[in-house]
Amino acid sequence: MRICIAQINYSSENIHRHYERITGIIEAHRSCDLIVFPELILHGHPSFERPEGFLYRKMKVVYSTISRDLYRFVERAGARVIIGELKRKGDDYFNVATYIDGGRIESYVKSHVHWTEHFVPGTRLKVFDSPFGGIGVNICFDAAFSEVWRVLALKGAWIVVNIAAVPGTFPVENMWRRFTGAAVFNQIFVVYANRPGGYFGGYSAVFGPRGERLANAGADEEVFEVEIDPARVIEWRREEDIYANRRPLLYRDITHRHKA
Repeated sequence: MRICIAQINYSSENIHRHYERITGIIEAHRSCDLIVFPELILHGHPSFERPEGFLYRKMKVVYSTISRDLYRFVERAGARVIIGELKRKGDDYFNVATYIDGGRIESYVKSHVHWTEHFVPGTRLKVFDSPFGGIGVNICFDAAFSEVWRVLALKGAWIVVNIAAVPGTFPVENMWRRFTGAAVFNQIFVVYANRPGGYFGGYSAVFGPRGERLANAGADEEVFEVEIDPARVIEWRREEDIYANRRPLLYRDITHRHKA
C-alpha cells in the first residue's frame, strides 16, 4: 500500500488557488492508494481568521461549494483521500476528517476538542472500510488519549491516520513518542499528517507496527510517499498475540470519568 502525505499549509488569500493546489496534489499522486492532508486544510482554522468568526461567515456563502467540488474531483480522479475540513450544521461547527473513496464519502468528527477551540465534539470513534482493510482516523488532540488508539484497533483498524495542526511550540519529540507508543502497543501502522512551518510544527511521519519510524518530513512544506506492507501487522500480531490475551474486566476503570 502506497501512501502520500501532503504536509502543506492553508492559504486564505485566494481559496480557489488553494483548492487548485490541493487538487493538483491529488492529480499528481493519484496512483497512491491513499492521500492524506492535514487538519482543517480545506477551509482553514477559525482561530487564524480575523476578525473573530470571519471564517464562519465565509462558510455560509463563499465556501459553501468547496467541499462538494472536491468530493466530485476525487471521484473523477479515481483517488482515495483523507482530508481535514470544517463542516457546519445550523450554527454548529465541526472539525472533521473526511474519507473520500470513489462515490463513498464518510466523516469522522473530532471527539477530543482542545480547550482553545470551540467546535462541537464528535460522539463516536470511526474506522473506514477500504479495499486494504480498516483505516482508523483521529484528529490532532485525539492522539493524546491512548484509549482512542486501542478502541480503533479493536474496531478493526490496522492503520490509524492522525491529521493535525500542531504548533511548532509543541515538541515534535513528544508527538513522535506518542505515535511510537500507539503503534507498538496496538500493533498498527500510524500515519501523522501535520501542517508545516511558520506557526505549525511540520514533521509529519509514518511509523511501523513495532514503533519504528519509517519516514518523515522536515519543518517545511513537503509532499512525500511511503510504501507500507499490511502483512507486517499480521506478522507482529502472530508473534505476540496481545488481543487474544486481553483482560477487559480489569480495565473497567478507564471508562469512568476521573477528576484530574
